[in-house]
Amino acid sequence: MSSFDEQAINLIRYIGDKVTESGGPIDLYRFAENIGAPSEELADDLLEELWERGFVKMLEPARTLSDGTTFLRVNLTGDGWNLYNENEEESEQFGGNYGFIAMQFNDPNLDLFVKEIVKPAVRESIGCDLVDMDDVRRAGIIDNIMREEIKGAEFVIADLTHDNPGAYWEAGYAEGLGKPVIYICEKGKFEAVKTHFDTNHCTTITWSKGDEENFCQNLTATILRSLNQS
Repeated sequence: MSSFDEQAINLIRYIGDKVTESGGPIDLYRFAENIGAPSEELADDLLEELWERGFVKMLEPARTLSDGTTFLRVNLTGDGWNLYNENEEESEQFGGNYGFIAMQFNDPNLDLFVKEIVKPAVRESIGCDLVDMDDVRRAGIIDNIMREEIKGAEFVIADLTHDNPGAYWEAGYAEGLGKPVIYICEKGKFEAVKTHFDTNHCTTITWSKGDEENFCQNLTATILRSLNQS
């Protein structure tokens, strides 16, 4: 459970992200899980306090549906946007103590390789967890959750073995935030057809079954150099 202050910042971020995405005020309802609040009642209390403090503005009277769901039309005030931007800048500049891996899912070989080789290597050598979208599943819009996780990460690893569009997009998003992005690819694929021309000139660490030790050494050394820790 998040502390009150963390929940307040999470709510500011949640509203700001959704307003930025939609281009205008949003309908807010059932958002407790998105901000780490223990109940909808406490989430509503937090929203009311942010309104009283001048960070959030209510644009229409609340509307209640037959099932009891209450919709609130909201936006951030000028002070709310200032707080949102301050926290965006901080999260972009300072990552959390974890890395994020962008990859294609449902490939048994890759899933196993990441779980049994890549994640333990990062934990042992870098001292932080490596998470993927399966690790952070929760209620909410998956695109916003993914952006939040990348913003909070110290670095991003992008596996391009399958030329997965999502992995490329996530890598590009991280690059745009100024995050270190380390590209990896299965050796046979990379030697045969490389990766997209926008990335094939970037340092790419290849992996293959039977050469896990060499891969892990190269990967962790590259991460440490990217984080200015070697």
